[in-house]
Amino acid sequence: MYPFREGDTFATFRNIVDSVTNEIKALGNEYVLKASEAELEEHYIYKALVEPIVLHSDQQYIKSQSGTQIDVSHDFSRAVFLGERAVVRGTKIDIAIPFEGDPMLWRVRASTWSSGGYPDIEVRGGEIIMSVSFPDDSANPDKLKADINRNIKSLEDAIGYLKNDVSNHNGSVPNTVKQALKRKRELAQATTGAVAALGIPVKRADASPTFTIPAKRRTKPTKKPTVETGSYQPEPVLDEKEYLHILEIIRSMSLVIERNPASFASLDEESIRDHFLLQLNGHYEGGATGETFNASGKTDILIREENKNVFIAECKFWRGQKVFNDAVSQLLGYLTWRDSKCALMVFNRTKDSNAVRQKMHEAMESLPEHRKTVFHHPDGDSRYTLIKESEPGKEIIVTTQLYDIPSDK
Repeated sequence: MYPFREGDTFATFRNIVDSVTNEIKALGNEYVLKASEAELEEHYIYKALVEPIVLHSDQQYIKSQSGTQIDVSHDFSRAVFLGERAVVRGTKIDIAIPFEGDPMLWRVRASTWSSGGYPDIEVRGGEIIMSVSFPDDSANPDKLKADINRNIKSLEDAIGYLKNDVSNHNGSVPNTVKQALKRKRELAQATTGAVAALGIPVKRADASPTFTIPAKRRTKPTKKPTVETGSYQPEPVLDEKEYLHILEIIRSMSLVIERNPASFASLDEESIRDHFLLQLNGHYEGGATGETFNASGKTDILIREENKNVFIAECKFWRGQKVFNDAVSQLLGYLTWRDSKCALMVFNRTKDSNAVRQKMHEAMESLPEHRKTVFHHPDGDSRYTLIKESEPGKEIIVTTQLYDIPSDK
């Protein structure tokens, strides 16, 4: 094969993107509405990404050696008459060089490339094979080594030219896939007559009476995400803007704690939770059933709609990773709605907040339910997308927050 000549990167990468977007368009409407957005994005983004070539020149080795016949008709150092063909015995060496990356790239030409030409190679699995031959009666090891190094250098230069094209393509893939999935979901909703956001009747205290909340490689993915059987039924989901507003109200309690450390030093989880409830219900109006935010059990804060939990904030003191993992399991057990959004509020009485946050982060990413880390701030909040095996396609958004609580000792 003669590398870097059969097509240009723009056309090749365009074909990859078109293939993936066409596959997205062909998805069934019900499947798209029931599947996890995070899992769909991960699956199709990975399908459209191109892994750049990395040539391990330092690991080259002689794969085979054999005798051959070499035409020396044009060797002016030999006494060959004009027009006469002369052949001598020689040796052919096949040099193997391991590589990583998409072998397809050996067949395309970068947008910037050298016109000097490249050596012929074969691609076999994760190696390229480059052959060199020389006459046995005039073998020159120094010249042979120089020819091999020159050929390898030309291949490395070509790979370098490709690197920017691959990087630009990969950088554009996530947004392209997300937009294609968004258009597909919108079309699926319109086609099925489904409304993804049914609306939860929650009013902010300072809002107009009509204001409502629209309720609403690990290993690399190798197959499409699974979904639950049965027809798609739209469910309320908490609107992202309202979710962020709730989290900001909760987060503002850190200032209250900082300014009144003595008031919180002796409080237990339930008593601290009640302070958060007070803040939240100061921002939101209660409906006919009472306060918008209610307590359930000893530690959680929740919004309920039609006897199901739509938002939950679980409150726990940091007592080590096992207790934290138990709190996550408890939280997941509460959630029943599609696209559930919740918060895990951890009260810390140790001296090293950053170390605790890191342990929390490691625990979240090690969960079998973990699908995506939306963001992780070593000195602030983190957010994760989880999916329970028993409920494929139903995403759970968990934001973790750490609050330093003074000790009464």
